[in-house]
Amino acid sequence: MAKLTLGVVSNCWSALLPASSLEEQCRRAVEHGYGYVELRQRALGGAEEWVEGDDRPWPLPDRLSALRESVPGLGFNLAVEAPFMTTELEPCDAYLARCTDAALALGGPAEGVLPVLRLVDLSPAAELTSPATIERLAPGIANFAYFLAERGIRLALENSKQPVGVLRELVRAIAARTGECCPPPQICWDPANQITQQFEREDPAATVAEMRPSELFEFHFKQSAGNLVLGDVREGDLDWAAILEAVRNSDFHGPALYEIPGGPDIWERLESSDAYLRPLLTGLV
Repeated sequence: MAKLTLGVVSNCWSALLPASSLEEQCRRAVEHGYGYVELRQRALGGAEEWVEGDDRPWPLPDRLSALRESVPGLGFNLAVEAPFMTTELEPCDAYLARCTDAALALGGPAEGVLPVLRLVDLSPAAELTSPATIERLAPGIANFAYFLAERGIRLALENSKQPVGVLRELVRAIAARTGECCPPPQICWDPANQITQQFEREDPAATVAEMRPSELFEFHFKQSAGNLVLGDVREGDLDWAAILEAVRNSDFHGPALYEIPGGPDIWERLESSDAYLRPLLTGLV
């Protein structure tokens, strides 16, 4: 049985969407053998809108529902910006409510698919080394996780500008508050962010070896050299052979998604990334 479901984050297609459509790119993903797409805010094409007073586009649930129905063989989750590691979340916030509805539109328990809403905080949060800060932020996220769970949605949180170790501490603090009433958030793990951000480097292979499979929802494929993200996945700062060997030794089963820089030649670079990674994915796909 395959451990990983290969896929793409939709921001890879940003440069193509003005002349194409999200549905067309998702269909192309299926043709290339991918089974999953993470729908990233700001790269949803006609499935998002600008709302006065917010610098983030809001997803459109009805259009995402239509997308899911038009590409039935593809798995989806929704990834949106929310400052969960720097600001206390308000579950009744209208923006989060819209994102909740949009995540639900991408799949539901009735179809045997657990919808996932992923949050990313793009603001640096070095102060989160403080246990007091984690204790301050955890209750709001726990309330939001419960709000989602009541609707059959799972919450996932990404390490963007923050160390994975700090994020894991935050998730543990959230889990202590949710108890058995709802599943704790899982982690969207980006190994490249561990070595390109302005904090003490973590060892990605050690991270996946230490992480319990239940903690991890998905991870991203990308590569860097000298702290610069490369256009495709190849030899570089990240030792993908070691990382994937650690994944092979774990019990993790889930999405593994390309998140390489967008551009008009994105499909050529996805193919070259595939060519590099496929020999390292033996036994995983």
